[in-house]
Amino acid sequence: MYYQFLIEDKSGSLLIHQIMEKIKTNYPQIEYDCKAFHGIGHLPKGNDANEIKTGQILNDLKIYLRGFDKSLKLFPAVIVIVLDNDDRNTEDFLKRLNQVAKENFITVNHVFCIAIEELEAWLLGDEKALLVAYPLAKIQFLHSYKQDSICGTWEVLADIVYKGGYQKLKKYSTSYEEIGKLKCEWACKIGEHLDIRNNSHLVFSILSEKLKKEPRQAKNVFFV
Repeated sequence: MYYQFLIEDKSGSLLIHQIMEKIKTNYPQIEYDCKAFHGIGHLPKGNDANEIKTGQILNDLKIYLRGFDKSLKLFPAVIVIVLDNDDRNTEDFLKRLNQVAKENFITVNHVFCIAIEELEAWLLGDEKALLVAYPLAKIQFLHSYKQDSICGTWEVLADIVYKGGYQKLKKYSTSYEEIGKLKCEWACKIGEHLDIRNNSHLVFSILSEKLKKEPRQAKNVFFV
């Protein structure tokens, strides 16, 4: 069974890698690959004929869906598109994503996995893993955090694990690239210790279970 992930940024790709390696310990027949993009971008409006790759997942979605649909037709495979919900209307967002797949005649099994609010919420779903990775974490911020709330999830994580919290990081970081490197560090360090059988984030738990099932059971599933 092969899973091709399309993920909006590098930190998300690193986290998916951690999850998949844990799953493979019990399901060694699973194979996977992660394609990381440089941000989420936006879905083109109308019949935009521009086929130039931008490096952003929504802008390039139809190009990559068609490409992997062609290359994976003869294999038991699933294309898994992992996206942050941010502040979008989730139902409308899913409809637009499924419309892209329909308009481009995608026949390979495909899944749109929408994280509410951001993938960093998966890291906040395992307190034990967070404390193993960061023993000095300010856990009081985690206890005041509500899973699946729209509240600036990565900022909450920064308050928990970054010395001085989000405000200090915001003040002294010189670019989003620097913040991106920290997000990658958090994904690797906390992700290494995540318990895929016990995470309070519903999306994480459902995704972990779905990845162990046959591809035909995973088609067009929206993880809420």
